[in-house]
Amino acid sequence: MTGPSAAGTLTRLTLATPWRRVDLVLPAETPLGELLPEIVRILGFPTPPTPESYRLSLVDGQVVELTESLRSSAIPDGALVRVDRVSDAPMPSVVHDVTEEVADDLERRPGRWSDGTRRWVATAVIAVTTAWAGYLAVAAIPPVALLVAGLVLVAAGTGAALAGVRAVGTAVLAAGASVGAMSVPFLLEGWPQRWSAWTLIVAVLVLAAGMANSRFRASATGAGVLFGMLLLWVVPLVSGLDVVGTATVAGIVSTVLLGLLPRFALVTSGLTRLDDVRAGEQPVARTSVRAALDSAHRGLALAVVFTAASAALAGWHLAHAANGWAIALACLLGITTFARVRACPLTVEVISLVTAALVVVGGLVRHWSLVSPSQWWGGVLVALALSGAGLLALAYRPAAHTRARARQVVDRVEGVAVVAMVPVAVGVFGLYQDLLQLF
Repeated sequence: MTGPSAAGTLTRLTLATPWRRVDLVLPAETPLGELLPEIVRILGFPTPPTPESYRLSLVDGQVVELTESLRSSAIPDGALVRVDRVSDAPMPSVVHDVTEEVADDLERRPGRWSDGTRRWVATAVIAVTTAWAGYLAVAAIPPVALLVAGLVLVAAGTGAALAGVRAVGTAVLAAGASVGAMSVPFLLEGWPQRWSAWTLIVAVLVLAAGMANSRFRASATGAGVLFGMLLLWVVPLVSGLDVVGTATVAGIVSTVLLGLLPRFALVTSGLTRLDDVRAGEQPVARTSVRAALDSAHRGLALAVVFTAASAALAGWHLAHAANGWAIALACLLGITTFARVRACPLTVEVISLVTAALVVVGGLVRHWSLVSPSQWWGGVLVALALSGAGLLALAYRPAAHTRARARQVVDRVEGVAVVAMVPVAVGVFGLYQDLLQLF
């Protein structure tokens, strides 16, 4: 049974979306299409990059035509009207035209070929073929000249992208980075030096690509963290510290940095500045907030990936050390790295942290198998335990209060592990033995 139709000039409605409900009083004679932009804004729909169509429907599934008014549509006062994007609205259960359904399915099919896919595939082909050309030409061209040519291409590509030719500029700077990377093996002999040079090239590529695609803050965050990780490994090694000692320092710094990165990303993206502006009772544009959020997430994703790689490398070296303190530190590093997963919202961040933790576990198991080959069953048990944990995560979804209690337990375990890393690191450097000999 429906209520009385609107008899006055205004009608009260409850507008509903999947995330909120709003009670509004709307003009009864105005076509709904004219009211739709304000309705969409009030309901908090995100601004789409392309024009989006919306659908209004009643509880019984009847679709309200946007050319009609509330009165001409006979919508009663106090009715519940659902607002959905056409792309998100439920599809009818019966298909009347199979050919049309096939065409619509292709439009909404994920992973189909598009202009964006064409751009990135072409960029990858250009980078690979340019590196191949550099490899073939290195027999007649000095490697230094090849490196200089790569740097020139990176600068030219960045300038072209900043001038407005973004797709071509990005492809050219990627080609320059690949040429520079190809020249590294011919300039440096040792693998540590080569990996350091390649890491530096990746940092430059990230920074240049961010500048070329109007994402300078996010790329500066990622490139800055990567460059800092590079210095964290290179400086101690050049200063004479051994690999285990360098891994100890890098592991502790990576652990601390993983806890600070979310706040650091918010600051570098400008989001905290916008919050201060709003606290001063000044207006803040929604587009500015969303741009800052996008920058924060991109910068955080890059920084977490690079820091997780540093933690994995440190844990691998510590796990293979002939030092009980170093092995204990590798265990703590694996725990803290995995525990940081709960603070990361994006998939790439979670995958990088879980991978880093698995690398540390793999290093510990490999060291065990090398030291005690007869105890091969230990590695098998560890692998089966990890597989069982994965199956448990797939098969069992605990209740909300159980997850909250588990997070509290993980917080305590992580806190204890972080605190314990400092005295264990002191043991890695042998300071306890020096103190015992001193006294």
